[in-house]
Amino acid sequence: MNYLKRDKGFTLLEVLAVIIIIAGLAAIAIPKLVSSTANARQKADVATAHQVKAALDRYQLENGKYPDLTVSDDGEVTCTGFIPQYISKLDKSTTQQIAEGKEGFGLASLVEDEFNYVIPEDDEGESPSNLIMIYMSDDDMAAEVRAYNENLSEILWTSAN
Repeated sequence: MNYLKRDKGFTLLEVLAVIIIIAGLAAIAIPKLVSSTANARQKADVATAHQVKAALDRYQLENGKYPDLTVSDDGEVTCTGFIPQYISKLDKSTTQQIAEGKEGFGLASLVEDEFNYVIPEDDEGESPSNLIMIYMSDDDMAAEVRAYNENLSEILWTSAN
């Protein structure tokens, strides 16, 4: 018996159905992947801020005051006796979020109010300069560390809590 031979292959309709399914899966998966990467970068910067605060506190416990830090324009923290004894390095390669010109660390002052030290606020509120800000009192008796998002519009973590 002779059977009719059928051409082997896929029809145009079958190929289009597969392409539509793959495109739908990609439309769902790619944004999730991108947002998880950004979320991971934020969590890495929060972990770095934790480490900085812990190193500052260890220094304060051993020396009776917080270190006298200096920060360059490119966000690198320098302080003899603090780096690398308490923390290996603090520069713009230490932060993970992508914020053009805002990578690295910033340094600002705390002011003493009636009962404790606070971050001074101007008319527009505080304005952080870098992804991770270190706030120090002028007398080196108080320190606060904050991690910000890549737009510097939201506090991801603060050591004040």
